[in-house]
Amino acid sequence: MRIRPRLSALVALVLVAGAVLVPAAPAAADLDGCYDSTTPRFQDPAPWSAPGNVHTGWSTPAGVVRGDAFRITATGTVRIDFWGTTKNVAGELPLPPDNGDWPAPDAPRYALIARVTDGEMLVLKNGRSYGQSRWFPVGADSGCLLFLGNSIDRRPHLVFTVNDPNLGDNGGGASVRVRQWF
Repeated sequence: MRIRPRLSALVALVLVAGAVLVPAAPAAADLDGCYDSTTPRFQDPAPWSAPGNVHTGWSTPAGVVRGDAFRITATGTVRIDFWGTTKNVAGELPLPPDNGDWPAPDAPRYALIARVTDGEMLVLKNGRSYGQSRWFPVGADSGCLLFLGNSIDRRPHLVFTVNDPNLGDNGGGASVRVRQWF
């Protein structure tokens, strides 16, 4: 009776193909946790500083994996020139010109922004997906974010800065807290 081994092999093949082709259910649960503000699986124990004049990496202690949901909150002000002009990390409107000078033309001027070093982040507030190294808006509250996956680097992380074409004259910065559901 060779039918039973062949049938078992076919069932195994269908199950493996289904596991590969169908997205994992936890991604929806992770996103639900963010939307419902349930206790995250990881959260920064205390806010940390993202200075307004540099790019600051977040060490991603829990790693970043496809389907992880994030919510980033920040407070603080950035001095945007040598004369003492300050802006809240929530940013201000109107949006900057899309002339190649501003790192994130679809984020408010002087707002906290972030990027993933590999993969793609979906910003649910605006429904846009931001690929590797493309800056996305965070501001004072990013809303729920969904990491869509890696491409090359298997250890992607988040990098933060301010949406300003000239970081060299900045001071101050954001006090940031990252929450992560996985």
